[in-house]
Amino acid sequence: MLSGQQVFVVEMILVFGLILAWAIWELISTRRSQKRDREASAERARHAEGEHGPDKGRSQPPQ
Repeated sequence: MLSGQQVFVVEMILVFGLILAWAIWELISTRRSQKRDREASAERARHAEGEHGPDKGRSQPPQ
């Protein structure tokens, strides 16, 4: 059977392992979120530059 000190060591390993796993998960999640935000921002910038069909010389939209 495990002594009190061995149980303590096992519990600490589990606790720190869970904390480390959570920290890595958050890091990956944050990086994915930042990448998605950068891509969305770049897409909005490309669209704002006028990547749409020609307006056929109209200064006003058709009514």
